[in-house]
Amino acid sequence: MADEKRVTTEMEEPPVEAAAPTGTTPARPKRKRRRRGWVILGVVVAVIVVAGAGMMVWHEQPSFCSTMCHIETTYVDNYEQAQGVAGTDKYGNAVSNTNAMMAVLHRQNNTTAKSEIVCVDCHVPNTTELAHDGVNYVTGNYYQPRSERSLSDLEKWDGKKGEQFCVNENCHAYLRDSNGLVDRDKLEATTATMEFNPHAQHHQGMQLECSSCHKGHRASVLMCTACHEHENVALPDGWVTYQESQELMEKSFS
Repeated sequence: MADEKRVTTEMEEPPVEAAAPTGTTPARPKRKRRRRGWVILGVVVAVIVVAGAGMMVWHEQPSFCSTMCHIETTYVDNYEQAQGVAGTDKYGNAVSNTNAMMAVLHRQNNTTAKSEIVCVDCHVPNTTELAHDGVNYVTGNYYQPRSERSLSDLEKWDGKKGEQFCVNENCHAYLRDSNGLVDRDKLEATTATMEFNPHAQHHQGMQLECSSCHKGHRASVLMCTACHEHENVALPDGWVTYQESQELMEKSFS
């Protein structure tokens, strides 16, 4: 009877599962591991795409310039001034009318192909130029305030002529000649009704760059006054004579 009871008890006990070897983990199905890996990769790619898109949008904003490079702050502050009021130029000099500075005048306007012009519309990013300026910035190889660059200086990195700066597709394309440069006859016609036409071709073969008179971040200059007095010619509001311009520049860099 004892033997029968023992046999019955042993038969009723549930079978014992074999224990996994010490220090080992049960293997997971490969399909689940692969699925998890694809999910992680998808999240990483999505984050990179969103961050990249956000950076591209920010890169178009003036705040990007002053945040990434502190020496651009004075230029951005100058650009963001209200139009048609008393203000200051990039050097801190008083300007009686901010519209005399092309950066302010062109920010919001109805005369160019774009109604709102931002920094990169004029200062088109060029990889070589950015690398050059970046190295100079990191090494401290620059002066403050920085010297004023002509349109030829601004366009040299793209292999273009200075005249092409103002007649690009975003700005005064209606003044462009078939050769891609400024059509001087069209330019002269834009101010033909003025008592003194500053764009008239007064001197044969003498062609000034637009930036000789039209200054981006400081009061524009009537260059004709460098040689001619023009006592009876009224300057556009906020503009200065050549002599006044020289005095302001000397004061700014002294």
